[in-house]
Amino acid sequence: MGAGETRQESMRVLVADDEPRILDLFTEILAPTDDILGGLDGLGGVGPAGDQTFELTLCRQGEEAVEAFRVAARENRPYAVAFIDVRMPPGRGGLAAAEEIRAIDPGVQIVVVTAFTDVDPLTIARRVPPIDKLLYIQKPFHPQEILQFATSLCAKWRAERDFKGLKGRLETLVYERTAALAAANRKLTREIDERERVTQLIESAKREWEGIFDSVQDLVVVIDRDHTVRRLNLAMAHRLGLTPRDVVGRPCAFVFDDEGKPGEISDAVLTMTDGRYHSKELSVPRLRGEFLITASPLTHADDAPLATVFVAHDVTERKNLERRLLQSQKMEAIGTLAGGIAHDFNNILGIIMGFAEMIEGEAAPDTPLSRRVGHILSASRRARDLVLQILSFSRQNDEQANRLHVGPLVKETLKLIRATVPIAVEIRDVIRPGRDAVLAEPSQIQQIIMNLCGNAAHAMRETGGLLEVGLEELPAAACPLPAESGPSQCLHLWVRDTGPGIPADIIERVFDPFFTTKKPGEGTGMGLSVAHGVVRKYKGEIKVKNVAGGGALFDVYLPLAPDAAGGGDAPAAALADPARGRARVLLVDDEQALAEIGRELLESLGYKATALTDSRQALALLRERPGEFDLLITDQNMPGLAGAELAKAALAARPDLPVLMLTGFSETMSPEAARAIGIRELLLKPVLRRDLAAAIEAALAGKK
Repeated sequence: MGAGETRQESMRVLVADDEPRILDLFTEILAPTDDILGGLDGLGGVGPAGDQTFELTLCRQGEEAVEAFRVAARENRPYAVAFIDVRMPPGRGGLAAAEEIRAIDPGVQIVVVTAFTDVDPLTIARRVPPIDKLLYIQKPFHPQEILQFATSLCAKWRAERDFKGLKGRLETLVYERTAALAAANRKLTREIDERERVTQLIESAKREWEGIFDSVQDLVVVIDRDHTVRRLNLAMAHRLGLTPRDVVGRPCAFVFDDEGKPGEISDAVLTMTDGRYHSKELSVPRLRGEFLITASPLTHADDAPLATVFVAHDVTERKNLERRLLQSQKMEAIGTLAGGIAHDFNNILGIIMGFAEMIEGEAAPDTPLSRRVGHILSASRRARDLVLQILSFSRQNDEQANRLHVGPLVKETLKLIRATVPIAVEIRDVIRPGRDAVLAEPSQIQQIIMNLCGNAAHAMRETGGLLEVGLEELPAAACPLPAESGPSQCLHLWVRDTGPGIPADIIERVFDPFFTTKKPGEGTGMGLSVAHGVVRKYKGEIKVKNVAGGGALFDVYLPLAPDAAGGGDAPAAALADPARGRARVLLVDDEQALAEIGRELLESLGYKATALTDSRQALALLRERPGEFDLLITDQNMPGLAGAELAKAALAARPDLPVLMLTGFSETMSPEAARAIGIRELLLKPVLRRDLAAAIEAALAGKK
């Protein structure tokens, strides 16, 4: 009877997964009760093909699966295939179950199915040998994959079972032929028929395994003993951009080495062809990625070496995640360091700026002393802004974005840059007429300009050249802004140099954190990364390219700010002198110098000031004489009793007492948290005399 006239036997398949929906999915795929999947897009015809049917056993735990195999062994009703999930809490898991199942039934085909696992395929293969009866598939999977695996593996299992039976029968025939020569012709005929049938089964299984081999997404190549390509799968051929026929017979270097760099990678690969199992991570530019390459020896039946099978698993994404994690850890370390420095540094600046402002107030105008103190205050303000920039970058603080005209900022920044670049570098600004207002922080836009210009100047430090910084308004159609910005006109800022340009093999990496081509001590690799982060924060775009004739060009595109109400930007109001007050102020700061300068500053503003360095003593004074003070000014970070706790206790004793808080840096105190306590305003040290006077005046007037 022909193969098309008989119904194939129902094959036993076991599925072990702790998720009921996965078990239901396997049931719908392999043993559907109706055609419920037939009408879904992409799932038509998922049910068992032809006459093949499956008898399913569903298990929720690995222990259930092991027990099912024990029962099957006792009843002599073996399973052909077992689909086992790796993790099935709260049990021991799929790998332990697979090991016991393999011990019970060495012939079963095991498919390890999982969404994620910290056990790599090599470990799975070592724990659940042999490899030819073990497959690995990762969720999510397509139903057709499961059906294909079940059908082909059952066919393979059936072929192996039949082959074993045939082998036994053939041995019996040979034995009987010596005792019964009369039946030799009939037995020989049956043997030939059986051999033909087995050959057909083997060829069919071979074709199915070839299909499975080519469906593996890892890159697989078989290297002969003479170091030439014996075979490769479609994934490897596609990565090379060729057909398998174009690669077979080529040397190993053709697969792993870039053109013109023979032996760069292939030498390391060929060290794994010594007949042992190997695993090594390699970056392979020819295959455009980083790979975990495993080598497995392929031998003849007599264990004579035949070839080596290399499987390259792409770990590029994993390595990128590891690099991003390392970057995150570095940034966390920078943030911790910056926070620790900021508090003490701002306190020091507060002392310098406070006494400098007092000297400035006492110095006669237009005198050398007045001019020198002005320079001290200007440098101190720059130091204060630098601390804010470090904190902003390391902590990713959300600063208030204000309307900012970039043209004047560019000119001001170029004045600073001119003092730092080599004299052989000419600086030219090209600021074209048009709108130049964006919503941003001046310090961060200045950071972009200084980082880009510093990079350009470094490229021309030996040869000299031209550094051009330009600014222009662009229509919306010419603005390559990100989608989240929406259609908008933009401000185009560019920085161009006439240096050697950026090598093509690294131009895509120049914005990566900590990537630098500078020598140790010349740079950290953070400049362009910081610029990129600031631009993206303001929903802009930054691009880089090499310029014909030499040099590099950085283009920055930022959305223009909406026109100000009233048709333009109002001129800045002239700053008035601080108002003089008559209130009684209690100042608390654990730094003796800051308490002293604070008291003198308050007295210079006309206030009656009492300065204390012990917050607990200040609280006792407030409780003893609550009506003696009109205002409390307290530092936040103080030993014994922090400023926030002092403010709470003071307001409990006298709810109408205005409170101002000063801090050099605090991760725990924000303006919102301060207002929630009842504090009128949180001021960041160092505080200028004018800013302190305005805050006191507002607090005493009852303004929040």
